[in-house]
Amino acid sequence: MSSVEAYNPPTMQYMDTQVRDKAFDIFNALLDEGYDDAQAIPIAIAQAKKWAQGHRHGQDSQQCVHVVPHPDGWAVRRANAQKSNFIFKRMSDAKTKALEIGKREQVGIVLHDEYGEVQQHIRPVGGR
Repeated sequence: MSSVEAYNPPTMQYMDTQVRDKAFDIFNALLDEGYDDAQAIPIAIAQAKKWAQGHRHGQDSQQCVHVVPHPDGWAVRRANAQKSNFIFKRMSDAKTKALEIGKREQVGIVLHDEYGEVQQHIRPVGGR
């Protein structure tokens, strides 16, 4: 089993300790779900940074819904969820589901590219 702590990529060396610890947690959860290191590291970093941003602004980081690459296609998941909520073959289907959740729950959506990097933030309808 791989561990990002043992690997300690340069992109994580200068991160705030709390954010880095969150990235480790997310990374390990992604590995358990079947992601490989190359996919899991950028996704974990991006989600941990988003989590930290929500904490700094007094927001509940679990409210944000992410569309991220998954070994079986694309996943819809909460920022710090242990498992993906939904998995789709096509990104467009995952985005549609995330938008449905966002509208219903009045939460923001974060779209990631195939490397896990954040590409777009969509604010909840009606704004928070």
